[in-house]
Amino acid sequence: MNYEKELMVAKDIARQAGVIMLEYFDGEQQVEIKSDESLVTIVDKKINSMVIRELKKHFDDTVIGEEESSGEYGMKRQWFCDPIDGTKAFVFGVPTAMFSLALVENGRPVMGVAYDPFLDRLYNAVKGEGSYCNGKQLHVSDKNIAQATVAISGKIAKLRGPHIERLLDKKIRLISLNGAVYKSCLVARGKIEGYIEVGVGGHDMAAVDLIAEEAGGLVTGLDGQILDYREPFKGAIISNRVVHDELVDSLTE
Repeated sequence: MNYEKELMVAKDIARQAGVIMLEYFDGEQQVEIKSDESLVTIVDKKINSMVIRELKKHFDDTVIGEEESSGEYGMKRQWFCDPIDGTKAFVFGVPTAMFSLALVENGRPVMGVAYDPFLDRLYNAVKGEGSYCNGKQLHVSDKNIAQATVAISGKIAKLRGPHIERLLDKKIRLISLNGAVYKSCLVARGKIEGYIEVGVGGHDMAAVDLIAEEAGGLVTGLDGQILDYREPFKGAIISNRVVHDELVDSLTE
């Protein structure tokens, strides 16, 4: 299927989101603390509403957004949006926050964009057509577990104990950065070999799931199963495919 219009619209929305992010990055963000203790700003809300408004001009699909949705999980075709992935980084002035938007059909992403407005890097992928950043095709690395650098969740407490010990026993270099989309794009670019995240959901992962996959990587749940976007989930592993099984094994009790 041709997703040329969807990709064009998504790229335009991503650019609009980037303008809003840059406008507020050093300004008054009206930060609030949500019930799950995560942060939300006026920027998250503005971008989420803009995404729903702009998509409605072109398509009849519903949107699952982190801050606002126009429908429920389970539709045959719908959009998943994270207006600012890495809100904590955005609030603290760390430029690893990104925008992401994906089209999902029958539970799997078929088109996705992610935008880093600070470095003006626009990532995009269409199912079966490769993964790109500013027009340059992306490829994951081919490093094995002994050579691997793996990013872990900022919520490191949920991975401590035997899980961290198993990773360290494999001599993996561990790094922790804020922003699920940012870290997933590092995997897609071949900069790191994997990323384990215990708290992400569909709006976080839909775009980078496809971007990483089309770059040659693999994205699954923490149990190693392919993610199904027809229902909510928590947690994901993103890798260059070479190290994936060993990352899944490291989380096994």
